[in-house]
Amino acid sequence: MARFVIQWASPSGKTSTATVEAATERAAVALIESRGDTPISIRPVDSGSDPARGRGDKTAPKRPILAFSRRRGLRRALLDFTHQLAAVAESGIPIIAGLKAVAEQTRHPDLRAAVWRVAGRIDGGRSLADALAGEDELFPPIYVKTVAAGEAAGQVPEVLRSLAGYQEQEAETRSRIKSALLYPSLVVVSLILATVFMLVFVIPQFADMFSKFDGQLPLPTRIVLAVSEAITQHYLIVVCGVACAVYGLKYLFGLAGPRAWLDDHVLRVPVFGQLMVGVYMVRLIELLNLLMAAALPITQSLRVTADSMTNKSVRDDVYGMLRSVEGGRSLTEAFTQTRWLTPLVKQMLAIGEYAGRTDQIFAYLRRYYAEQTQRSVKMLSTLIEPAMVTCLAAVVLFFALSIFLPMWKLLKLVGTA
Repeated sequence: MARFVIQWASPSGKTSTATVEAATERAAVALIESRGDTPISIRPVDSGSDPARGRGDKTAPKRPILAFSRRRGLRRALLDFTHQLAAVAESGIPIIAGLKAVAEQTRHPDLRAAVWRVAGRIDGGRSLADALAGEDELFPPIYVKTVAAGEAAGQVPEVLRSLAGYQEQEAETRSRIKSALLYPSLVVVSLILATVFMLVFVIPQFADMFSKFDGQLPLPTRIVLAVSEAITQHYLIVVCGVACAVYGLKYLFGLAGPRAWLDDHVLRVPVFGQLMVGVYMVRLIELLNLLMAAALPITQSLRVTADSMTNKSVRDDVYGMLRSVEGGRSLTEAFTQTRWLTPLVKQMLAIGEYAGRTDQIFAYLRRYYAEQTQRSVKMLSTLIEPAMVTCLAAVVLFFALSIFLPMWKLLKLVGTA
């Protein structure tokens, strides 16, 4: 028999934790449910460990959430969960029973445990949005705020469907960008490996011969020999230097000032900057449309949208829009202050707001920026290939010159002797 640590909620809402022996995880859950309690989380007890250690309170601590190996499938699992929850809300199934059924079908372990905890909180009297808010490592603020607005407006199924559509759009855009960057990433990695191989194994074979060269070596040869010697003779210093440089850059761009400078200039890079602007504008319009359709006030919609922007330059623009709206300006007037929208788009928003058809204008703008993003991805893919070929040719040429220039000079000296 296996042992499991289970947290459950009683019908009165009180949570408790205990160790249960059962043949399988499902059998342990069934044992708790047979008593009329609602399981919240379950985990197996590792051999040789004390399950009660560090459990002075009655609330079991969460398992480590979002480890790298589990993060990869979380977005897909969260999208499936949103679709299933929308189906539960539309069918009229009680939310607690529906969440239990969804939890049993969820393969992602962290999300499955979180759904059990959400069901326990709802059984204890909390709303769906409040229950989701307790799992902030899995459900972002935009998710919780949208669900809360849907509950307030009595449109939970519609809001969940819209939220699932937004997640699908985000996944599709992310997939396009990854596909565009896959080829250059492979080329760059291959180029780095080939360069290291040349410096570690090939160049040292010529070092002894070049050391007997009478006269000054050509500049490419001296550079290659110096780098090769540094890697082979002082590799610990090189590794530590590279690690310190990476950590230093990460720390530097983690500061507010350098990070703001980088975020602003990334959007100004030709082609790639246009791609990123399109991605952020699609997200901006999608989120505003989603939150406003869920009857969330415009100020809260803008605040949630701003917090969802990972680029500080775009986030500051959205906060500027928020301040304009709070100051009494219309949404169109606030949009005119955004640096990344084209004048045509701003005019379309003004017309849509004047005609009372902002929702249709948002839908058109969503398609417009989605198509622009797709065009930017194709253009980026088209430009990357010749750029990679040029870089590869430059590296090969540099190594060839560093090796053959001394030989040509030596042959010339021998021929004139």
